[in-house]
Amino acid sequence: MKRIFSIVVLILIGFCFGLSAQDMPEKKQKRRTHQAPPRFPEPRPVTYIKDKGEGAAINFGLSFAPTFCWMYPTSEGYSRDGAVMGMRYGIPLNINLTHRKSYYVCTGVYVEQIGGKLCYRNGVSIPEVGISENSEVHTAFHPMYLTVPLGITLKTRSMNNFFLCGNAGVYNSLLLKVNTIDSYVLGSEMWTRSKKTYKDASTFKEAFFAGLGFEYSVTPTMRAGLMANYVQTFTNFFKGGNQAYNSVLKVNPATTMGYFEIELHINFF
Repeated sequence: MKRIFSIVVLILIGFCFGLSAQDMPEKKQKRRTHQAPPRFPEPRPVTYIKDKGEGAAINFGLSFAPTFCWMYPTSEGYSRDGAVMGMRYGIPLNINLTHRKSYYVCTGVYVEQIGGKLCYRNGVSIPEVGISENSEVHTAFHPMYLTVPLGITLKTRSMNNFFLCGNAGVYNSLLLKVNTIDSYVLGSEMWTRSKKTYKDASTFKEAFFAGLGFEYSVTPTMRAGLMANYVQTFTNFFKGGNQAYNSVLKVNPATTMGYFEIELHINFF
């Protein structure tokens, strides 16, 4: 009897442990249902890269650049007298050196309207008004050139559809015309006289240029950009060989020009 009672007690104890073991997962499961849902990091916005960086052999565009110009006179008796506003506009042409849009030979055809102001002494003669053999003259020069640049342009890879750019090279220019505006005192009056045909300027102009800027990919085949360039001529603005001789100062005038350009352009690939 005692043996049967012990067996029954062991069976009941085993059954109770079995029920408690079955209840454990359910309690744990109930506890999990009351826990806060796991938090996942919010997805970052995806930037659509419009330009894959594969460039054609040649691309062209349109360019416009306001300029701020002045002169650096080197002749005794000549001094800088201020700056003038100008512009450059034309068609840029870029020759791709690799299969990517990173390395280019840059050229094109532009029209430049630049200049500067000088102060010096010279003889002045106005028919029916009078003659002064030694007057202080202030002249604003406004030359126009046909310019073909030759240089190198470097561009980075896409940074959210933006591209950093740098360029350097030379401007090769042919003089088209020069307008001047002279201001001076004749007698006791201030006179201003403009000339549409100034013949003492050199036919050719050579200049260095260098600049930095950026482009933005508008579409896979078009970019808009902005460049800030500095340009410095290394040829004399005036004619040599006594062709622009100043008889009052007894010198051959000589000056170079410097100017900043803020270039806005569009390139089509």
